[in-house]
Amino acid sequence: MDMTQIQSAIALVSTAIGMTNQAASTADLIKKLFSSREGPDDGEASKLLNALATDLTTANVMNMQLSEALKTLSRELQRQDEFEREKSRYEMFATSTGDIVFALKAELANGQPTHFICPVCMNRDKLITYVTGDGAFKRCQTDSNHMYHFRKSPRPEVKRGSGW
Repeated sequence: MDMTQIQSAIALVSTAIGMTNQAASTADLIKKLFSSREGPDDGEASKLLNALATDLTTANVMNMQLSEALKTLSRELQRQDEFEREKSRYEMFATSTGDIVFALKAELANGQPTHFICPVCMNRDKLITYVTGDGAFKRCQTDSNHMYHFRKSPRPEVKRGSGW
């Protein structure tokens, strides 16, 4: 999970708490103003009520932003949990030539055929990407630069002088 998302949510919490405290302080001032024996000064009361309205509006906006940030964090955590569950269905597999890929565990296949996934995409990009192809060389479906050698085979000969 991206730490900046968490830090942003914490900053929103701090700001929302500050605004809520400020609104509570303003409300206390209004309460004191109206409970004094002299009666409230209309100008001062109006100023404090406007300040309270501003504080409460700002606190409400901060709370809505915080709610969105928490929903985003929750979705990200759920996405990571789903990825980890799917990742646990695979185990490292060494091809006969020593390339490492991830292979579906037979006991967790759930009716899926045996297949391999790209270790680069899984570990770096947190993606489950199939490794496909015919013959000795197979490629990642997401990044064709991720190529894996599955069995020893002679290299194809390059024909020279054919005009190509």
